[in-house]
Amino acid sequence: MKLALARAMLFKADILLLDEPTNHLDVVNIAWLENYLTSLTTCTSIIVSHDSGFLNNVITDVLHLNRFKLRRYRGNLEHFMQVVPEAKSYYTLEALQDYTFKFPAPPLLEGVKTKEKSLLKMRKVGFQYPTQAVQQLYDITLQVSLSSRVAVLGPNGSGKSTLVRLLIGDMEANKGGEVWRHPNLVIGYVAQHAFHHIDNHLDKTPLEYMLWRYQTGEDLEDMTKASRQITEEEEKKMKEGATIIIEGQKRLIDEVLTRKKLKQSYEYEVSLKGLSSSENIWIPRDELVKRGFEKKVLEVDTREAQRLGLLRPLVRREIEAHFADFGLEPEFVSHNSMRGLSGGQKVKVVLGAATWRRPHVICMDEPTSSYPIFPLVLGDRKLMLFSRLPRP
Repeated sequence: MKLALARAMLFKADILLLDEPTNHLDVVNIAWLENYLTSLTTCTSIIVSHDSGFLNNVITDVLHLNRFKLRRYRGNLEHFMQVVPEAKSYYTLEALQDYTFKFPAPPLLEGVKTKEKSLLKMRKVGFQYPTQAVQQLYDITLQVSLSSRVAVLGPNGSGKSTLVRLLIGDMEANKGGEVWRHPNLVIGYVAQHAFHHIDNHLDKTPLEYMLWRYQTGEDLEDMTKASRQITEEEEKKMKEGATIIIEGQKRLIDEVLTRKKLKQSYEYEVSLKGLSSSENIWIPRDELVKRGFEKKVLEVDTREAQRLGLLRPLVRREIEAHFADFGLEPEFVSHNSMRGLSGGQKVKVVLGAATWRRPHVICMDEPTSSYPIFPLVLGDRKLMLFSRLPRP
């Protein structure tokens, strides 16, 4: 965003058109942008923004678009809302109490009887991007339960988005430490650039996008995460750990198929190379992980977790009802391509898609970017907001 703003400034333009210029900027950079805009004496700025504080500090006039008509009001945002009281609903939570997002209730987790029990843990995790000379995260230790709402605040570049990507498995720690997740945990994720989720599907309707993304019963986004990709080193470890002695004969583990409960853990059905399914055996989770099959185990866990949470059919009626809880009308869900939706409507699609599996933990990275202030009805789950600004 800073690069885009700097590029616009270098044009020395007569008119600056700024669409949500504060998105992804921290408070220091927003203050810098305010000072820059108010210092301009030979340039007109036309700004679209949901950041009411920013607008109040920089604008001298308001163009109000209402019922297909445009009317001009002199003064800042505060003065405008005095003249047009109904416009307060654009910027205040109180005026929107009858308009709430309703997230689906998550299913119960096996072995989790209290909201304080840990569902996800990080222990001494470190991370460094291969292209960077400086390490981004050091010694991160945390745990996540169902009992709180957490905001992670920090300036641009401090590592907030990196942390959330490590939490959800989009990246893996490469400077030590470990990440543990409950085997049945389902995480909903909205990326910092929310449209990243739908950029390659803009010619689909939201309905078609959902039918594509969940066509197998799994979330196809999950299958591209680093936690699901097997590296050469992991492939080698699996190959070394695949040999198992059964009745004095050497056998090779081929695939991990399904699982069942085993005391406080699980055991997994595995097929053996060159043998029929009648020769399949069951191996405890810990042993498979030691043999290098951790990602194969996680694949089965993910599939089972989604099966447990996905109780409704993937059909038009259910999908339309789900998006209605996010304020997206059925007409837009089934008949409008996403390319023609507004920024706010696209974010509703992203939020709806991320919560289709009824997640226990929801990680949102800058969820109010390109979006007005909105209230959420969450229920019993953890919400993690990764934000540049404190919000109501």
